[in-house]
Amino acid sequence: MKKTALPLIITLLLFVGILSAQQNGESKQQNIFESLATPDSISKATVKLHQDKRIENLVVGRKNITVTGSGSHETRTVSGFRVQVFSSNTQRTAKNEAFRKESQIKEEFPDLAVYVNYSSPFWKVRVGDFRTQAQAQACRAELIAAFPGIRSETYIVKEQVNISVSK
Repeated sequence: MKKTALPLIITLLLFVGILSAQQNGESKQQNIFESLATPDSISKATVKLHQDKRIENLVVGRKNITVTGSGSHETRTVSGFRVQVFSSNTQRTAKNEAFRKESQIKEEFPDLAVYVNYSSPFWKVRVGDFRTQAQAQACRAELIAAFPGIRSETYIVKEQVNISVSK
């Protein structure tokens, strides 16, 4: 009896696996990021990712194209400059401080892009997408005028930046 039960169980499991794979193949394909964002069937838990949209574009293989009333714009990554306004490796407070500074800057300067990055062990907040160092320096002066307390930790960094290109 044991000799016939084992092959029967294995065959049944294979059959169920094939049906499940076929059903998944017929459903709408989700990328890994959409899959993580959907609630779990048992616990209803979701994963919330805080990342640059370029990461998803690279993984999924899409170009970052924005359609506006005047036409479409493609965002390209080029060598440029950003203003770094925060950097810390203090484990207990750095992450919260980085996101606090991000929200303060977004509130005061809603048109500026603000990036929070974690590069072990440092949390960094960088502002803007500037082609020239002069543009970044002008932004730095505005940030220091609005937030005088950040003067000593604010400087210009050379980095890959996002530039909108009209099509």
